[in-house]
Amino acid sequence: MIKRIVMCTNGVETLDYFSGQMADTFTAEGVKVFFHDLKNPADSADKLKAFIRSGETAFLTFNFEGLEKEEGIYHPLEGYLWDYFDIPCYNIVADHPYYYHDKLISDERGADLPRRYYHISVDRNHESYMKRFYPEYQSAGFLPLAGAALCEPTVLQTDNMRSDQVLFTANYTAPAFFEPYIHRIDEEYATFYRGIIDDLIANPAQTVEEAALRHCERELGELPDAQLRTVMHHMLFIDLYIRNYWRGEVVKTLLAAGIPVETAGRGWERLECKNRRLLDVHPQTDTRTCLMMQRRAKVSLNVMPWFKDGAHDRVFHAILNGAVSVTDASRYLREELKDGMGLCYYSLKRLDELPGLVEGLLADACRRRDMVESGIAYVREHHTWESRARRLLRFIREDNGRYVL
Repeated sequence: MIKRIVMCTNGVETLDYFSGQMADTFTAEGVKVFFHDLKNPADSADKLKAFIRSGETAFLTFNFEGLEKEEGIYHPLEGYLWDYFDIPCYNIVADHPYYYHDKLISDERGADLPRRYYHISVDRNHESYMKRFYPEYQSAGFLPLAGAALCEPTVLQTDNMRSDQVLFTANYTAPAFFEPYIHRIDEEYATFYRGIIDDLIANPAQTVEEAALRHCERELGELPDAQLRTVMHHMLFIDLYIRNYWRGEVVKTLLAAGIPVETAGRGWERLECKNRRLLDVHPQTDTRTCLMMQRRAKVSLNVMPWFKDGAHDRVFHAILNGAVSVTDASRYLREELKDGMGLCYYSLKRLDELPGLVEGLLADACRRRDMVESGIAYVREHHTWESRARRLLRFIREDNGRYVL
């Protein structure tokens, strides 16, 4: 019976925030939580060993934090502390698996991860990719990203205090940054990469792997999956290119139509756009500040990070904090939230329709209120980190790997 959970802190700020939200729920459920300090690993490791009880402890992390041979957790001769105490390790991977190929590949000694490693995907396509290209790992299933509220939204009372600027809390990298990656080998490869990028721009409903694998088969013939997964890892810059391309196009479309946009994140000062005076750029900040900004926004913009069968926390954060989320769709999002349930869907292929949609929302306080009230109860029940923590706890504590999430 799992009574104790180890998590990480002082790693990536966003992941720290998610972990803290979940830890509050675990504690409320009577589970003791210990945060291993990644910035002070030696001192923290001694406290961690004192906290662990074999058979009663699980490790829950995001994006391989605590699974990267960190000091205090891993010894070159003895391996992972998790293996020594026979602790199951549940890793919520908030990015596509091809970002972590170097951590997932096995050699003649076997996988370079703890024995009781469970991989949790935030997109159902990611889960399918893992099962095909990394079948040696135990999948714990699909658990989408979630949201958090700073406090109960009061849309009616605070609407006149909310900003007419469309808020977008995301980083931006100009496409020109990726040109050296496109041309890193020779012009033949550059043409090949450009073909995949152009395909994704023309048909944004497809995943990067769908487009890339199709182009690989056409140009290279059939390759074994062990080779294809390495090829995909070497093309992850295409994922970054395409998500940043569309972030830029969406913001430029709004600015060109005279709609003011407020951004919080790196790189937006490099956006080449019309009506720059309407772009209010804030530096990258922490999650809590982003939530405070959403509390002050009427409309919160989202461009999915190429999750075609999952969700992003920006969508749920917005609704929970009283702003309407304007987002492109995914299969999973459409299953969970109909258009009007706290959000409005737009199409990347029909960006000319986006300004009219946003202008209509900004001009109609009653419509925004009705939309948020239509979706917030469902999001609060099903799509907070509290709800994710309860679901995970049932899995970890009661079933302990006998079924998937």
